[in-house]
Amino acid sequence: MIFLVMMMPNMDGSTAINAIHRINPLVPVIAVSGLLTNEQFPISKESNLTAFLPKPYTSQKLLEILHKMINNIN
Repeated sequence: MIFLVMMMPNMDGSTAINAIHRINPLVPVIAVSGLLTNEQFPISKESNLTAFLPKPYTSQKLLEILHKMINNIN
């Protein structure tokens, strides 16, 4: 599982996620951003391998996302 910040200096998060999924399409990714919203998130909403977590987030919300992602892996 990869925990990825969407705003990076050399490669944006959606490009990084696409590159990761080309290497291994089964790797789950949790994308995090304080600037993007769920509606602005450029990855397919139907993907069960990618989740979006807006900043700031609570430990409860992080645990919910982790639980969802782990259940999709198994």
